[in-house]
Amino acid sequence: MANELEMQNLLSAVTDALLADENAELDNIIGRYAVPRTEVMGLVTVIRRLHLTLVGAQPSRRFVSKLKYDLVGGERSNIVARVRYLPPRVQIAAGIALLAGFMLLSRRRLMDDSRRESQEIPVLQQ
Repeated sequence: MANELEMQNLLSAVTDALLADENAELDNIIGRYAVPRTEVMGLVTVIRRLHLTLVGAQPSRRFVSKLKYDLVGGERSNIVARVRYLPPRVQIAAGIALLAGFMLLSRRRLMDDSRRESQEIPVLQQ
């Protein structure tokens, strides 16, 4: 091969021909690029193996949204989405803080209720 660009063009032409038709006739391609047939057949073997081995994969929605956020910097939808991407130790700390805050508010409410019940309220306040 004369240069790298011609090699890339040859590889592209052979790949396109094989993907279009598995039993494609490669004589036109060999004639166009003036390469030895053994070199092209070596490429054909590699291309066929890659075509059988490599399969498409669908990324998860979570990965896609995280990638979009990382690349574009879009806003996340809610607090749960923000916490989800934090490191595990930070998630645990946030959960403990949330639980402690809930317990503190519940305790305060219970204490206020018990104080109200303990105070005597006259039946008629006029």
